[in-house]
This record gives sequence, structure tokens and C-alpha cells, in this order.
Amino acid sequence: MDQAVYETLLQVADPDRNTRSAAEAQLKELSNTPEYPISLARLTVSREFGVPQRQLAAISLKTYVTTRWSPKDDEAWVGMEPPQETKKAVREIIVTGLADSESKIRVVCAYVVSKIAHEDFPEDWPHLLDILLSYLKSNSADSVHGAMRVLLEMVKKDISIQQLPQIGPVLIPELYTILTSDTVYSFRTRGRAVNIFRSCVQMLSTLREENPTLANQCVAPVIPQWMQAFGIVLNHHVQNDPLKATEEYGLKMEVVKCICTISGEFPKYISSFLPALFEPIWMDLYNLRERYVTEFVSETGDDGAESFQDSDGNDIGFQSLLYVLFDFVTAACTKKTVRHLFISEGAHTSFFEQLLYVYIMYMQITQEQAENWLSDANQYVADEEDGTFTFNARVAAIGVLLTLQEAYPAPFFNALSVAVQRHIAESNEARTAGNADWWKIQEACLLAIGRMSEELAQAVEDDSHKVQFDLKSLFDNVVLEDMKAGEYPFLQGRAFVFASEFAKILPAEMASQYVHVAVHALQSPTSGIPVKISALRALHNYCKYLDAQYVTSYQVNIMEGTCQLLPSATEESLMLLMDTLGSAVRINGEVTAKYEHVLTPAVLDIWKRFPSDSIITSYILDVFEEFAKNPHYAPALYVTALPFLTQVFTTPNADPSVYSSAVDLLTAMITFGPSPLPNEFTEQMFPCLMQLAWGVPDNDLLQSIQECLKRFVTKDCEHIIQWHDPAGKSGLDYIIHFVAKLLDPSNTESEALFVGDLIVTLFQKAGSNIASVLPDLLNAVLVRLETTTYQPFIQSLVLVFAHLMISQQDTVLQFLKGTTIHGKSGLNILMPTWCDNHDSFSGYYSLKVSGIALSKLLLVNDPVLQSMTVKGDIVVNPDGGIVTRSRAKRNPDQYTMIPLLTKIIKLLLSDLGNVLPNDQAPQEDNESVGDEDNDWEDLDDDPSFSSRQEFDYLSDMLANIHEDEDDEENDPGLKDDPIYKTDMKDYLTEFFRSCSQHNVNHFVETCQQQLNDEEKQILSVVFNV
Repeated sequence: MDQAVYETLLQVADPDRNTRSAAEAQLKELSNTPEYPISLARLTVSREFGVPQRQLAAISLKTYVTTRWSPKDDEAWVGMEPPQETKKAVREIIVTGLADSESKIRVVCAYVVSKIAHEDFPEDWPHLLDILLSYLKSNSADSVHGAMRVLLEMVKKDISIQQLPQIGPVLIPELYTILTSDTVYSFRTRGRAVNIFRSCVQMLSTLREENPTLANQCVAPVIPQWMQAFGIVLNHHVQNDPLKATEEYGLKMEVVKCICTISGEFPKYISSFLPALFEPIWMDLYNLRERYVTEFVSETGDDGAESFQDSDGNDIGFQSLLYVLFDFVTAACTKKTVRHLFISEGAHTSFFEQLLYVYIMYMQITQEQAENWLSDANQYVADEEDGTFTFNARVAAIGVLLTLQEAYPAPFFNALSVAVQRHIAESNEARTAGNADWWKIQEACLLAIGRMSEELAQAVEDDSHKVQFDLKSLFDNVVLEDMKAGEYPFLQGRAFVFASEFAKILPAEMASQYVHVAVHALQSPTSGIPVKISALRALHNYCKYLDAQYVTSYQVNIMEGTCQLLPSATEESLMLLMDTLGSAVRINGEVTAKYEHVLTPAVLDIWKRFPSDSIITSYILDVFEEFAKNPHYAPALYVTALPFLTQVFTTPNADPSVYSSAVDLLTAMITFGPSPLPNEFTEQMFPCLMQLAWGVPDNDLLQSIQECLKRFVTKDCEHIIQWHDPAGKSGLDYIIHFVAKLLDPSNTESEALFVGDLIVTLFQKAGSNIASVLPDLLNAVLVRLETTTYQPFIQSLVLVFAHLMISQQDTVLQFLKGTTIHGKSGLNILMPTWCDNHDSFSGYYSLKVSGIALSKLLLVNDPVLQSMTVKGDIVVNPDGGIVTRSRAKRNPDQYTMIPLLTKIIKLLLSDLGNVLPNDQAPQEDNESVGDEDNDWEDLDDDPSFSSRQEFDYLSDMLANIHEDEDDEENDPGLKDDPIYKTDMKDYLTEFFRSCSQHNVNHFVETCQQQLNDEEKQILSVVFNV
């Protein structure tokens, strides 16, 4: 059999097509025999054949194992699983290939062993780990290399956290031996040992959730020796061999990644070692800076940095090492044990100055970036966004500076001031000496400061921070000069942006001057891409942050300059243009209206170019909303835009996304238009809109139409009721039939996502006009509510009844009790679903509606409500261990059952707890926060080192989000809604006091017997305030 397989494999590689086809057919037949994979395994490990032939056999075995070994691999499985005897033989043969002298054979054998182990370990291959460990102990570089490749995969995928406490004590010492045997093993093999150790640490951290003592016992004893070994690795540097030096980078990368992992998972065991580890990492950052500047930044430099991808696909090289070193500084700088490196006696250290000095060097524009940005405006915009998806040394260095600023706010700015002054002085000397790259470090300095402009401005204004940063001198001596540096467009552009980042605190005499300079640059025909893009950014900031008096006289120039660039702009640069235009049109509505004949066609032309690009159209929509909000502008907008949209709506067979985007533009005009709307909306646009609703079954389009119709009904319900088609069918009939269609169970949940909002708007605005069909609509809502599990759709449907509970409680309760669907009353469908999902609802207004409606229910003295039970707390299985997805599927969570009214009290108390001030909300016991062993030792626990002191808790951050920023609140009509205006803290506080005073539905007894300690604490706050 072996000979037949061997000969057939050779023929598969034959250049003759007929021979090759016949061999492939023969191989397919052989693959159905039990002996075939055994022969492939023998051929792979046999040294009687050449390496190419052995590789061919190994790759064939790899394919066989991937597609035939086990039906558990559903995606790759093609059938014909081999018998157990065959599997046993293959396992015994192929594992010996891990020790082969040929690395190519070892790599393929390792893949096959890993793949088989994933299916068979430990049940059918219990001795695999013993074999691998014996290879690790063999002192053979080949055996260790093969075993390490398999172990790396197994630790990540196949060894369970329950097995690790038994395996770890045997495996980890061998990994340590390999790491420290620098004369025996390669950098890559030693790096794999560190990688496996890091995976073990991550698994032990997971185990800590189940067994903290055992996890800590496994980790604590081994950390000191590993940290000592890591220190030796980090302090070593290969000399006079660039290729070996690059390979050493790979080992150092693994070491630093492991340090960061341990620091994150088990910080208390590593904190004392961080100062010693910080030193060699800092020295690498310091010593590599000149090489980085020479090879990447300098105009005359040559990119001589060696880099390669290892056999695992990882990038190994100079820049890759830098990124990992940056990650270490980010992770370590917040730890108490390194605080002395940054501050001493309340002031910054010289080391802090030096660190920032070096990081600014890494922030310089590289030669490659400059060349790309000069020719590609989109790339320049994308790379220089604050939240860019691009990753490079410049972006990574900014990230480190942001972390340092948060950790040490005042000392950071004082250290930054010194570092920047030093760089500016040196760059001026370099300029005098004729160095062509002198400007790059100045640009990096302005970037570093500008990215933290808001924090710096606040720190300078607050005397308690003792920040000494001479912004005036920087503006007078650097920024103004750089704005004139036309021969250095990136520096000139950065100066424009920098000035605008401090727009809020610019002196009056400077503000208008800077705006003028930016406008001139935008309109100048000699300005290049970097300057125009930077001028746009600056003007966008000026329009947003400066008082209108400083920008009003330039509004027309900004709008004209922006519109001139629109026709040639694409992608990211187009988004920046639309952002700037949106800011400019807000300055003075009357001025904007005079240019409607230019602005609206320009924006609609952009829409025609990118009608199905959801990102660009979102920017267009923002500008369109600004047009629609402007009462001076809107009438002319309707004249231009409505015929345009009519044409889009009536164009057959367009992409549904185009229709959807056009509907959103119409929605903007309706939302911000007058009430009632001009006749054209109902007479011209409504029929087209309903035609789309019936004719194009697309999820996104149907959602957009639901939102549009809701706004239509809100603004002009009477006109819709009066409108009739030629057959006599009213506009209201059209909408009701559309709602009925959406509620039909044959339609998807996504299609009908906003139907609940539309129904609520109908009964609020149409009133008695829908009384005859309302029961049928509510019945359809209950039918969908019974079967759906999609939370956003559940919210939409539940809120229909929540609104009715507030406005027509008796009527809706009678309806629910009198309606039966599939043997369940409407009440038994609604209330369990409502209670299960209330705390997952989103949107301030929706949460208020749901909470107030539940409070109204709690006041009802109804035996049916009093006898109902719903899910309470989850039943915890103390012996359950870690829950996997498959285990959760087999054993779904179990809950206690509690009275409905008790559940409502708990939900409302939770709501109240979320809106209480931080000093009144229940706090966890400090002893119980975080890890049982008090692992957490970041600076965050010291308020003097937090620049975000006002946001100690997530609830505080949420409380500081303005309700206007909630997407749900974009509806201007909500601002006058009494529910929207309700202060839930005051409402619920008064509600609970009243319930207690009158003992509504046995409220007092329920609270005494059914509430947990946290809920009782919230209630005590209510009664004591």
C-alpha cells in the first residue's frame, strides 16, 4: 500500500495533465481505504525518501485529517471517518515526526498532531502530553521545536482549565528550562516557551473565577524565577549581526507581552519586579530612537530595518518590538511601584521629561507617510483622525501619552512643557544648520500638545493643579511662525489645526486672525492637500467653539471654499468637508439661506454620487438636518429637494439602500419642518412613500419608512386623514394596513423593528379615528410578542402597552384580561416579557415610559395581577463550574418565581438606584470589590492621580450624558412631552413614599420580606431624604 500511495503521489505532481488527472482519481480511490492515512504517515516520517516527497505525503495527510478525521468538524467534514485502529496507528506514527531533523517536516507534522489532538485529546489520546513533555526534556532542539508548536496550540484550544493545575507544574518548569537554555535553543523556540507560559497564565486567571486559591498557588511560586529570566533576556543585545538581532526582537516581544499579561491578570505577584523590568525596556526605547529617526523619519534615510514573518505568521522586526514596548509602558505606568519614576515629592521627575522627549520623537511623520499623504488626501484624513484605524508608531506613541496624562495629569503637562521646549530649541538649531527634517519634530510637538488641548486648557486655568505651561509663548514664537511655513505644508497645516484646538481660550485679538489665515489657506489655489485638509479641520473647530462674532464674517468664504472642493472629494476627505459645511451653515441661518441655490444642489450632487454608501450618506443627512432646521432656508429647500426625492422614489429597480437613504432625507425635512407641513409633503411625497412601503421588501428600507411615517403622523396627522387616493382610500387606511402587514408573523422582526413607535404615535395623534381597528392591532402586537426573542423588537412592542397603561389603564387591562392567544391571556403574555426585559430597555424616554407604566400597575388593586408570578433571581448551582455554551444549551438557567407586584417593586428600585446621586446610591463593600486577594494596585485608587475624579463610577458617567445626546431624543416633539420632562428620581422617590404611607397592595410587607439588602438600602435612602 505504501508503494502504491507513494507512486500515485509522484504522479499527482507530474507536469503531464493526463498523468496528473489519472493520479488524482487514483488517489481519491485510495483515500477511501483504511490503510491510506497510515501509508501517508509512514511516508511522512520515513527518511528513505527525499524531503519534497515527504512534504507531499505530509500535506496530503494534513488534508485528510482536516476533512475526514472526525465529523465533529462540521465545516470541513466530507465523510468516511477512518476506523479507530487506523486512527491509533496514524497517531503513533505521525507524532514521531515532531522530532524530525527537517524543519519543514516538523512543521507539517505539528499541524497534523495539533489537528488530531483537537479531536482526540484526551479521551482517545491520553498519553499525548507525556510524549510531548518527553520531547521537551530531550535536550534536542528539533524535538523541542516540534513539541512546542503542538503545545502552543493545545494550551490555547485543547487543555481545559480543570486539567491545567495537574499539567502546569510539570509543563512550566520545562518551559523555563527552554527559555534559559540560550546556547541550545533558538530565539524563536525560546519565544514559543514564553508564549505557552503566557497562555497558561491566561488560563489560570480564568480558573481563578472557579478556584482562586488553586490558581494563585500555581502562579505565585514561579513568578520570581521567570521575572529574573525575563530581565536577563531584556538586558541582552545581539551585537554585529542584524539578522540575529531581529530574531532576538521576536523573543523580547514575547517576553514583554507575557509581562503585560501577568501584570493585568496577577498584578500583585509582579508589581515589585516592574521597576527592574522598566529599566531595560526604557533603555531599548531610548537607544532605538535614533535608529527609528534615521531609517523611517529622515528624508535621506534608508529603510534598512530587517523584519520577517515567522512560521506562525507573526511579524518580527524593529517596529513590531517598538509597539510591544509601548504597550508595556502603557500597562506599567499606572502601577504604584513605578510611581517614583514619574513623580517625586509631588513634582515630575527628570525621567518623566526624558520619556516624553523620546516619545515625541516617535511621533514624527515618517518619509513614507509624507509621500503618501501628499498624493492621497483620503489617506491623510483617515490617518490623522483622532480615532484612526491606522496603526503606526505615531499613533501608538499618542496612545501612551494619553495614558500618562490620565495617570499623572499635572506632572505630565509640566514634564511635557520641558520636553517640548527642548525639542523646539533643538529643531531651531537644526534648521539653522540646514537639516531638511527640522520641521518634523516641531510638528510632532504641536500634535502631542493639541491632542490634549482640552485637558491642558483646564489644567492651566485651575491654579490648584500648579501647571506651568506657557501657551502664549508657544503661540507667539512657534505657532504663528509655523503658520507662515508654506514650504513645509505638514507643519503649516499642523499649526492651523493646533490653534483651532485651543479655540475656546484664544484671546479675542488672535481668534479672528487665525480664522482669516485658515480661510485664506482653504481658498488659495497654491495650497496643497495637507494645508487645505488642515484648514478644513481648523475651520470646523472654529465654527464649533468660537463665538459667532469671530466667524460670521467668514461664513460665506467657508461655505464657498467647502463647496468648491466637494465635486472632487471622495471618502474620508468628503466626510471632513461635510463636517465643516455642517458647522458653517449653523453660524447664521439667514446668511445660509441666501446661498440655498448653491448649497442644496451641491449636497444633493454628493448624495447622487454615493447614494448607497451608508457612512457618507450619514454625513450628508447631518447637513440636511441643519438645512431643515433653518426656518429661513427650509421653504427653498422643499422646492429643490422634494421633486428630487420624488424622482428617486419613482425610479424602478433601484438598490433598496438608495431608497432608504432618500427616505431618511425626507424624514429630516418632516422632523424639523412646521406643523402642519406644506401640502406638497402629503400630496406629493406620501403616495410615493407608501408605494415603496408596499413594493420593496427590504429591512432597512422598511425601518426607515416606519420612522418617516411616525414623524409624518406627528407633524401632519390631520392632513393624512383627509388625503384620499382616487379609489377613496384615506392616508390613515394606508398606514394602518402597512402596520398590519408589519405585524404579520410571516415578516421578520427586523422588518417591523419600529412598528411599536408608529402604533403609539397613531393612537396619540389619530385618537378616535383608529378606535375601531385598535383592538385588532393590539391583538396582533400580542401575537408577535409571544414568539419574539429579539430584545429591541420586544421593547418596541411592550412600549405600545406601556403608553396605554399610562393613558387608558382600565381599558387596556380589560382588553388584556379578555384576550386569549394560544391558551394564554394577553396579561400572561405581556407581563412576564415586560418584566424580563425592562432593565434592558434603552433610551431615556423609553425607560421613563416603561417605569411610569409599571408604577401605575403597582397601584391597581386587581386579584389577577396580585396572583401572577414571574421570573425572580437566577438559581445558582454551586457545583456547576464554568458554564460553556454547550452546557448552557443543555442546562438552561433556572429562576425562582416571585409575585408580579414584587418584581415590579424590584425593577423600580433598580431604576431609582441608577438615578440616585453617587453619594446616595448603594455601594459595594470595599473589601469585596475586585479580586479576593486585593490584586488591584493601579494608581486609580488614589484620587490625586485621577484626571477623571468626577467619574468614579460608570453610573456617574451615564448621569453626565445629556439627554439631548440620546438618539431617541432627536424628536423635537418629545421636548414638550410630560413624561420626557419627568425627573425619575423625584417621581420614584415620591411614589415609594406614597406606597409605603398607604401600604398599597401590601407594599410594606413585601419590602420587608422580599427585598435584598441593596434594594432595602435604596428604599432607606428614599425614606430618609
